[in-house]
Amino acid sequence: MNPWSDVPADDYERHMSHDTVGQLACLSEITQEKIEQRYPQTIAVYGACTGNGFVHFTDARRVYAVDLNPTYLAICHERYDPILNELVLIQADINQDPVPIPPDSAELIICHLFLEYVDLERAFASIRQTLRRGGLLNVVLQRSNNSGWVSNTGVTTLQPVAAIATEVAEESLLAHTAPALRFEGRQTYRMPNGKSLISYDFIKQ
Repeated sequence: MNPWSDVPADDYERHMSHDTVGQLACLSEITQEKIEQRYPQTIAVYGACTGNGFVHFTDARRVYAVDLNPTYLAICHERYDPILNELVLIQADINQDPVPIPPDSAELIICHLFLEYVDLERAFASIRQTLRRGGLLNVVLQRSNNSGWVSNTGVTTLQPVAAIATEVAEESLLAHTAPALRFEGRQTYRMPNGKSLISYDFIKQ
């Protein structure tokens, strides 16, 4: 079983928002920036978890939340269905399940700290199919910078996910996106624990 199925939502959020980690706030800010660049009507979030950043989607017509953990999706629904126009939950493990989003439908795909845990060929096959021409893909990857994959915040339930994590090199990312997805640029965010988050933008050609 995928270890992400066993990480309690409270533990995940407590770890990600810990003062030494600070990733939830940073990722939400990146999401807001992408919304303000595009004001998309259809959004797909791969690795939606409990819906961090979904508060910025209130003007969208439809939002697809994709995650393998049904508890995360239930929390996402409870929090954000009341404020979004249409929230579609998709429980799927991209390594083995199809992602039933209509082809060429999403104007924006958010893919934050997701690719490190999945088969890149399958993930990008789904992303290329889902994103419409001219649409924006925003990928955020973690760089541990020799500080360990999962920071020590006192939350131990996340330790097993390190066993399935792979730090995705930029060369590999660019190889999997070209030529269908044109690289538009990157931005690096330094985190309190010495790690970095790198935000990449791609446009579907």
